[in-house]
Amino acid sequence: MTLVNKDHTTLADLQEAFPSRKNSITQEVVDVINESTNDPEFQATSLLKDAITYEAVLQRNKASVLEYVNALKFCAFMISLEDNYTEAYKRVFNDREFVKERANQPTHSTKYKELTSAASRYRRSKVVVDILTVSQAPLELLFGGARMQAVGVLADMMMSAKYDKDRISAAKELLIATKGADNMKIELDVGVKENSMQDMLHKQLSELASNQKALLESGVSIGSVQKLGITTEVIEGELE
Repeated sequence: MTLVNKDHTTLADLQEAFPSRKNSITQEVVDVINESTNDPEFQATSLLKDAITYEAVLQRNKASVLEYVNALKFCAFMISLEDNYTEAYKRVFNDREFVKERANQPTHSTKYKELTSAASRYRRSKVVVDILTVSQAPLELLFGGARMQAVGVLADMMMSAKYDKDRISAAKELLIATKGADNMKIELDVGVKENSMQDMLHKQLSELASNQKALLESGVSIGSVQKLGITTEVIEGELE
């Protein structure tokens, strides 16, 4: 979508990007996205791009578009700040009186602890956990649909290409693309769009994604979750 590369996003741009929510998109959402492009501390490549990439999370949650965008910004800050959810919370919600009254208090004070508690609760909220889970998911999962479309193109070329050499070449590429006895279905219950042909993706990646989500919900740091392998015994042991 070309609007991702624009220097300035408009209300019309967002309504085009999220047609199912276009009536609930406010100027405040537009302002949050535009402010992020000029924020030197914001480490995400594009808040709008992330919003479009993880749109399925928005569709599965009851959060408003503004809440969704703020959650995306919080996740981006938290990752760049090495899982410091309190600092991420302060930066995203620095305009709120609750945050203003506590942000500069001594870290051992009651008021600052109230801020930390609020940030911790927000860190474990469903929309935040869902975004973090999807963002840590293997690329094979996120782009499973596109991968299967590519396989479909190869299969079509194998049967209908004009020249023998092109049909043979497509057949060879198709064999390579579909090779592997362990190709099985992936299911990630955080909003990645379903595709009936995802049956060919790995079962262990599904188990990894499921355990990642459980760990994130329990408050385990993003860094620790990123280090997990696909050996289920190790993941289950850490979760316990």
